[in-house]
Amino acid sequence: MAAVIAVIGSMLSFAGALGPPSEKDVNLASRDLAVLPTPELPVPELLPPTPEPTTEAPAPTSEPPADDNKDDDKEGDEGGLGAAVARAVRFPAEIIDASKWYLTLPTGSEGQPDTVDTKDLSTYASKWFQLNDTKDGVVFTANAGGATTVNSHYPRSELREMTGGEKASWDGRSGTHTMELDQAITKTPATKPDVIAGQIHGGEDDVMQIHLSGSRLTVKYADGDKDVVLDPSYKLGERFRVKIQSADGQVKVWYNGKLAADLPIFGAESYFKAGAYVNTNPEKGADPDDVGQVVIYGLKISHS
Repeated sequence: MAAVIAVIGSMLSFAGALGPPSEKDVNLASRDLAVLPTPELPVPELLPPTPEPTTEAPAPTSEPPADDNKDDDKEGDEGGLGAAVARAVRFPAEIIDASKWYLTLPTGSEGQPDTVDTKDLSTYASKWFQLNDTKDGVVFTANAGGATTVNSHYPRSELREMTGGEKASWDGRSGTHTMELDQAITKTPATKPDVIAGQIHGGEDDVMQIHLSGSRLTVKYADGDKDVVLDPSYKLGERFRVKIQSADGQVKVWYNGKLAADLPIFGAESYFKAGAYVNTNPEKGADPDDVGQVVIYGLKISHS
């Protein structure tokens, strides 16, 4: 034991003789690292998670067909204004300009259907002629068992062109006469799915019609014996634009901005009509309560 103590003492004496260690001889691994400042490391930015793929179809829309010439910024501004105007609309005629039309309804008696004169149309609404839920369209509805006019076997909820409070009548060989429609056919009778959504009528018969039969949307003329296809597979509820122009003894029809028909037809005592004209009745096997329906979002007529 005495020998061990002697050895330790000699070692301590030797270390004291050497003096304190220099900084360069310090073994940093043996020092208290807690006193050293901790460097601030950058925090990596987290990327947003990648969305899961979906197989769900987009929701259906009632937006109008795309117009390639439309300015995007202007469209956004008008969208906000259009929504505000829609909220303020109270009656259907505010969308279609009541001063230029009167309305034939599928109610009344056979050969004498109810009508709404131009002076009363501005504040008229019923289940046959009403605003849609978004208040940006007029819903025309006619039932297959409804009342008909004296010259027709089929009921209608349909506008008839007026001029200055009188029934319009113009010659398709003189001047230029135009009707523009922004619309969608939303219902057809089940037994015979035929609805007429717009037409030029002349004298005692139609000159041409915008006619949906099944899924085939056409321009019909020559008393229904001839047609030009606008859409061979139209789906109910699809919104479309159609422009009908009568001039120089010809009728031209544009469908969604493209010329679709140029026909050598005219009427000497013509006028425009628009709405839901149901081309069936109970005698054709239709349920009297089955309906045809058309929504009109925009309607303009002009003559020059």
